[in-house]
Amino acid sequence: MPESSTASAEPSAKTATNLRPNDLLTFVMAVACGVAVANIYYAQPLLHTLARQFDVRQGTAGIIITTTQLGYAAGLILLVPLGDLLERRSLIVGITSMTAVALIGMALAPTIETFIITALATGVTAVVAQILVPFAAHLANDAERGRVVGRVMTGLLLGILLARTVSGAVADVFGWRAMYWIAAGLMLVQALMLSRLLPREPGQNSLK
Repeated sequence: MPESSTASAEPSAKTATNLRPNDLLTFVMAVACGVAVANIYYAQPLLHTLARQFDVRQGTAGIIITTTQLGYAAGLILLVPLGDLLERRSLIVGITSMTAVALIGMALAPTIETFIITALATGVTAVVAQILVPFAAHLANDAERGRVVGRVMTGLLLGILLARTVSGAVADVFGWRAMYWIAAGLMLVQALMLSRLLPREPGQNSLK
């Protein structure tokens, strides 16, 4: 019985979409990965500013980085496996929306404690990038899979590389809170676009 249900689901999964390297969806998924993972790096060039804002030592502000990375590790353990169990479009959109809420919390944080807690939540939900990459691989055919994954991974790596530069520049001009308001807005736009463009793919629990 499990074999037949899985077999019947595979054709529908492949006919839902045939992702190619130059498709709009590939570009959107690449940008989504970059924007998502960038959220855990925005604070790094802002530690001195945050220490002054919250009247704490810079070493105390450095806990933000550690907490965010711990959150990301927790998300890899707790959320990424759900990509094989739940309907992936809803999961991705839901996690992306939660990231936006966490970023709004960072933008509004009145104390360092609040900022650290919301940074932890941002780290946990930033792992949506690690759900998008295998989803892109699944949506591509065998001949195009390597190129599609390469495009999406390029977006992820650019997000890591550019996050600190963008954060520092925005904070210098508009203030550090503006960076998190912008990041939250980007995640909301991303959630809307992904909800419209991603195909609906059943998880394993839908096949039982």
